[in-house]
Amino acid sequence: MPSTSKPRSHYARGHQRRAEVVAATVEVIERQGIEGVTHRSVAAAAGVPLSTTSYFFDSLDHLIGEAVTKIAEDVVAGADALIVQLRDAEGGSRREVVERLIELMSVQRPGPLVAQFEAYLATTRRPELRAAVQRIVGVYEDTAVAVFEALEVDEPRLAARQLVALLDGLALLSVAAPRPDDTEVRRDALRRLAAVHLGPDWE
Repeated sequence: MPSTSKPRSHYARGHQRRAEVVAATVEVIERQGIEGVTHRSVAAAAGVPLSTTSYFFDSLDHLIGEAVTKIAEDVVAGADALIVQLRDAEGGSRREVVERLIELMSVQRPGPLVAQFEAYLATTRRPELRAAVQRIVGVYEDTAVAVFEALEVDEPRLAARQLVALLDGLALLSVAAPRPDDTEVRRDALRRLAAVHLGPDWE
C-alpha cells in the first residue's frame, strides 16, 4: 500500500506557505495601504520568491480578497476572546462588567486598525470586498449585543450599533491624529454611552 505521508507533508507545507503570503499581504496593507499590494511587495514581506504569490493567487484582487478575509477572521478571533474574558466579570456588578469592557476595548494596536480601515475604504472601489467587511462590522455588533443583553439594556441592538460607531470613529482619529489623552477620551466616551443605555442607576 503506497504511503500518503509525503503528499500530505507537501500539502501542509503549501498550506503554510499560502497562509504566510496572506499574512504578509495584511502587513503590506498596514504599512502601504491596499494600493501598495503588489506581487513584488508581498513576496518581499513574506520572504519568498516572486513567483510564489502568483502560484497561489491568480490575481491581485484574489490576493487582496484573501487578506481582507484574514482581517475579518482576526476580528472574529478577537471578539471571541473578548466574550470569554467578559464572562469572568459576569458575577460582578454592572459597573464592574462595564469597566472590564472598557479596559478590554482600550487596548488597540495601530497596525491592525489601519488594515481594518483600509478594508472599509476599499469597498468603495472594490465591491467584492464588501462581504468580508460586513462580516467585520457584524461581528463587532453581535459581540456588543451579547454584552448589552447581559447588562439587560432595553435596546441592545441600537446600543451595539452606537458602540461600534463610537469606537470606530475614535479609533480612526487616534490613527490619523493621535493625542496623548486618546485612551482617556475613549474610556470617558464609553462610560457616557453606558450611562445613556443603563440609566442613572447603572452602578
